[in-house]
Amino acid sequence: ATHTIIKQRTETAMRTNCSRMNLAVSLALFSLSGHGCQFATAFSGAITQSQSQIGSNKLPHHHHLLPRTLRSPLPTLPRTQQLYATAEVDAPSKNNKYDDLIQWFLSSNEKSYISSKVEIRPSTRGGLATGGYGMFASDDLSEGESILCIPRDCCVTLDDALNDIECGPSFKNLMEKAGPGSDTVVLVGYLAKEYLLLKEYERRLEAGEKPDDNAEMRRLSKIKFASYFRTLPWARGVNAQEHVLFWEDEDVDSLLKGSLAYDDAMETRSSVELAIKVLNGIVGPIVCKARGEEEEAEEEGFTFPWQSKEEEKPSLDDEILDGLEEAVRGAFVISLSRAFAARAEDGKEEDRLEPVLDILQHSNNPNVSHKCSEDG
Repeated sequence: ATHTIIKQRTETAMRTNCSRMNLAVSLALFSLSGHGCQFATAFSGAITQSQSQIGSNKLPHHHHLLPRTLRSPLPTLPRTQQLYATAEVDAPSKNNKYDDLIQWFLSSNEKSYISSKVEIRPSTRGGLATGGYGMFASDDLSEGESILCIPRDCCVTLDDALNDIECGPSFKNLMEKAGPGSDTVVLVGYLAKEYLLLKEYERRLEAGEKPDDNAEMRRLSKIKFASYFRTLPWARGVNAQEHVLFWEDEDVDSLLKGSLAYDDAMETRSSVELAIKVLNGIVGPIVCKARGEEEEAEEEGFTFPWQSKEEEKPSLDDEILDGLEEAVRGAFVISLSRAFAARAEDGKEEDRLEPVLDILQHSNNPNVSHKCSEDG
């Protein structure tokens, strides 16, 4: 588990690239043709209420999967050329999505803990007109004081994807055929699928359906991470989220062409486009069924006795499911910018999305660290 301790220093990001993810996506194309806790604690130099902000000293693990040139700030551009995300922030209320997040988090596991001395509220940090939401100290905090305990059960992990009742077997098959690096694509596929199902559930609720009207609504009402997913930046500008994966092609060309970042940006974007095609064959049918868009299978010609539909390879030329491209793109941005590395119960390192902890990222003067407990 990860203990997050508030500090007055910034840790240098690790350097790597997207080659493993790119290889996994390429291989996938050919092949397809616990109860540990994270802890956040305070401070080497106590933080007072007047200082308020809390920011992690350790960037999310997948931040290092972006090419180094993309992790670095872009050169200052003339105002007429500069890209800015327009932040979309909810008006503060007692019943907003962050209240729902906290309620879900604390009720999900008996080990879940959030200090009463911190609160989530709109943040103006981050360089834009608003930085979305962040966690602030609402009272004085002592050095070393624990502010969060995040059980592994509350984190989105690869296990959630591989044990998924709908797509788990297909995800496992993808990993077996694609090999190392495919875990990122699988986790992204799970995120995108659950998000699209959540959107369908909310659409049905707006249309007047009830959570217990039928079997499909009962299933949709039990999406495990629904309260967490509602707080994530699935689109550009949500909580001031900006990322090269959200840019238009002409923006990449006009702003990056000729720079060291251009090739890395194009490689990352190309890999995501391939992943969308791969995941369309896995996630698409499940979402179509939930939307009531399932088509009856057409009669086919002669097949050998040993052939089965399960063995057929989905075509990469199939029409992409409506909304899937945006969901996968958003899931990649979320995973690349928010996932943390932690030790799983088997002792191996894994990547996790950690609710609440990933909100501690909005201060330019980091004062939080985190560490993983022995039970993961």
